[in-house]
Amino acid sequence: MTDSNQEPAGAAITIGVSKSRRKHALIIAGFLAVIGFGSFIAGEGYVPDHELVGGVCGAVAVLVLMVSRGAWTEDVAMTIGDEGIWYRDWNLPVVPWRHIDRAYATGIRLRPLLRIDLVNAQTFFGGLDDEIRGRLPGNTLIKANHLLAPNGALEMPIAEVVAEIGAALRRRTDS
Repeated sequence: MTDSNQEPAGAAITIGVSKSRRKHALIIAGFLAVIGFGSFIAGEGYVPDHELVGGVCGAVAVLVLMVSRGAWTEDVAMTIGDEGIWYRDWNLPVVPWRHIDRAYATGIRLRPLLRIDLVNAQTFFGGLDDEIRGRLPGNTLIKANHLLAPNGALEMPIAEVVAEIGAALRRRTDS
């Protein structure tokens, strides 16, 4: 099997990290920084504890940038290849096509998700290294019989990713 942080060799489709996540992080952090700076500098007569408000806004702005740091890379987020599907936030090796049943969009309108149903999930998870299996319970994107990828994490819309996975699954069954 492939290392848990390594994309598959001979990949057919690579999908990068969403650039909109960076833009949103910059907007939120910038907004908080402006409020914090304004409160710290000019809020003495208007805002009680203006220094505290400025410091908290600045700290939250830095926190927003730290949390979104994964979006600042130009790395590959997902690969749909000959061997299967790899997604970096799963921290799994490539999920072979024989373990993938179907992919579809799910979730609520405000938080759509890409869901990939697994066939023989226990066999797939049982074949992983002990170290990787030990991390599974802490990953909210990995469930007992399916895998999830959040909307906005990929530069390609979920509907297009679903179509690409469906086409790859059809190619596997046709050959």
